Amino acid sequence: MGFLSAIALATIAYLSLSADPLGASRMHLFKHSDKVAHFLMYFMATCAFIVDYAKFRLPHHTKLNKEMAFTASAILLGLVMEVLQLVMGQGRGYSNLDIVVNCVGALAGFAYMKWRGLHQFRYIMLHSRGGHRRHRRHRRQGED
Repeated sequence: MGFLSAIALATIAYLSLSADPLGASRMHLFKHSDKVAHFLMYFMATCAFIVDYAKFRLPHHTKLNKEMAFTASAILLGLVMEVLQLVMGQGRGYSNLDIVVNCVGALAGFAYMKWRGLHQFRYIMLHSRGGHRRHRRHRRQGED
């Protein structure tokens, strides 16, 4: 598990399972603002899972089946968090709409990473000052 994935998991667990994360019950936001938060959490979790995997695949491309597995993992994580909210009884409620929004967020994260994010990530990693450590080693071996 990579650093970004660990941060995403810890953040989701805290925000999903604590009784009143960040004093949310006292905040007066717009209607369905919690759905926006769910979407963003699972969007970012999927992106973090895929980026952590992509770091180890450089200089090569990632595999579609692995990206889909990470997306499915984020969706499963959302389902587990909702069930735990129901079972734990911390004042948090189970919601089918939350599960749907979690799934949409994870799928949107997959789509973003597939068609835009991974290209940006690869460009940054391979063209930054000195390039990625595995890419440098790969280039040196090819020059021999």
